[in-house]
Amino acid sequence: MRIKLSYLLLFIFMLSGFLAASLSAEEPAVIVPPSDRLYWASLSIIRYNPLGLETQNRIMYSKRLADSTSPLFRDTFIALGPSVKLNPAYVKAGGLLDFQPIGVFNLRLGYEFINYFGTQGYLQSSAVRNTDYDDDLRKDNEDLAYSTKGHHYFAEPTLQMKVSKIAARSKFGFEYWDLDLHKTDKYFYDATLDTMVPTKKVVWTNDSDLIYMSGQLTLGLRYSAVFPGTAQSHMRLGPLFAWSFNTDDYTSFNKPTLLVILGWYLDHPNRIGGVPYALVGFAFSMDFMTAKAPKS
Repeated sequence: MRIKLSYLLLFIFMLSGFLAASLSAEEPAVIVPPSDRLYWASLSIIRYNPLGLETQNRIMYSKRLADSTSPLFRDTFIALGPSVKLNPAYVKAGGLLDFQPIGVFNLRLGYEFINYFGTQGYLQSSAVRNTDYDDDLRKDNEDLAYSTKGHHYFAEPTLQMKVSKIAARSKFGFEYWDLDLHKTDKYFYDATLDTMVPTKKVVWTNDSDLIYMSGQLTLGLRYSAVFPGTAQSHMRLGPLFAWSFNTDDYTSFNKPTLLVILGWYLDHPNRIGGVPYALVGFAFSMDFMTAKAPKS
């Protein structure tokens, strides 16, 4: 039933995007990406329900694939670079491959080496498939947390489209974890996914957005789901808001943006009631090759 509901919501989301695509609208002038880019992208977030604090950074070299002004092919590229995620509980370091052969499809492949510090109640693991992991229980078991290391592999195909000021995006995540857990334990709690994650099995996720973009302002709706292959999947739905302090691209300081996302849980084994998921973030990027890209 949970998976059927997720497919229904995704269908409605994609149908809305295709209906928007049928509207005729004059596109404003856009900047064609440079042939070569070297850039730093950063996102720092604070999160509630579950609680979290993290900074995510990557440095990417990007090569444009097509010399075209067509909306489908002007922003095609392949990019490669290192990435680091740091929070009080762990550090993840690895590499990313970002491939966009056509404007409506993106594929991101990544690997991360993970080092849990044994702080903030992480890492906690279990041998039981559907063990309880609510906030109070994990707090009571903080003394059982331990430091460990492991590997995280992921693939993230994304469907995306934009017509005039309406954009639609659906990102799927397929994640494989291989951590050195205690004894016979096969499951561990991950705060980003907010579930007990099985080791050496695939977890899949979905984030789908339908948004309105006007200059510095972005407003929209986000649907998020996590399916770990157990009875502990969950879904949430809520608004998103973003404000960019400038709308520059391919410069020394691009689109510094304040991001706010709220999500009410449609289904969750522990989080019930009216208290939403809440995230506040700040994102920006910096290009190190400062040549201006031409406008189409």
